[in-house]
Amino acid sequence: MLKKTLSSAALSAAFLFAAAPAKAESLPAYPFIHVIGSSYQQVMPDLAAVDFEVVATDADPAVARNTVEARINEARELMKQLSLDPEDLVVREIRQSEPKDKQPASGGPVYEVRCDVHINVRNVSNWPALAGGLLGKANLDGFASSFDLSNMEQVNDQLVTEAIADARRRAGVMAAAGGRRLGPMMAATPQDLKNLTTSMGLERSDFRYQRNTSNARPGDTDRDTFVMVQMLKLRQPVDVIFRIEGAAAGKRTK
Repeated sequence: MLKKTLSSAALSAAFLFAAAPAKAESLPAYPFIHVIGSSYQQVMPDLAAVDFEVVATDADPAVARNTVEARINEARELMKQLSLDPEDLVVREIRQSEPKDKQPASGGPVYEVRCDVHINVRNVSNWPALAGGLLGKANLDGFASSFDLSNMEQVNDQLVTEAIADARRRAGVMAAAGGRRLGPMMAATPQDLKNLTTSMGLERSDFRYQRNTSNARPGDTDRDTFVMVQMLKLRQPVDVIFRIEGAAAGKRTK
C-alpha cells in the first residue's frame, strides 16, 4: 500500500515538472517590461443617428396603423425640409397587440400598433433641427441618440500610435529607474477602443429622452441636452512588452 502511495506521488510530481516548462514558455525568455499605455481624444462627430418608437392605440387596428404610418411620413417630410435623404429613415418592425393595461372596463378591445424607427443623419449640423422637430410630434416615444465619425478608422490609428508612444515613455521611466536601457518593442495588443460617452452610461441617461405621457410638459433641460451634438470622448489603451537591455549610459548594474 505504501509503495502504491509513493508511486502515485512520484507520478504526480513527474507531471508537475513536465508541465512547468510549458507554463514558463508563455512568458518571454528575456528580461522584459510589461506596461499599459493609453491615449485620449475629444472630437466633434460629423455623423448622428436617432432611434425612437411610433405608438398608436385605437379600437380599430387599421386606424392605429394609419396613425403610425402618418407619423412616419411626417418624419420623412421633416427630413426633406432639412435637406436630409428620406431613404435614411428605416422602419425596423411593426407590431400589433392588445395590451391588457389599456383595455376599457366595458366595450371591445383596444389595439396598440408600434414600430421602431432609425434615422441616420449624415450631416450633423442638421441634428438640432431634426431632433427638436421629432420631439414635438405626437405618438413618438423612447428617443435615443448616438454620434460617430466618418473617419473613425483614421482617428483610431492615431490613438493607437499615441498609446504606444505613451507605453514606451512609461517603460523608459521604469527601465531607467532600475539602471537599465529600454530595448525594442517585442509585443503589443490594442484593447478595445473605449467611447467614454457609452461606457459611462451617458447615452442611456443624460442623452436619452422619454416622452412624458402625463399632462406635464417635458423638462427643458432634458430636451436641450437631447438636441445638442455631443462630443465624442475616446480612449485607446494598449498592452505592450519591451525588452530590457544592458546598463543605462553612465551606470552599471550590480
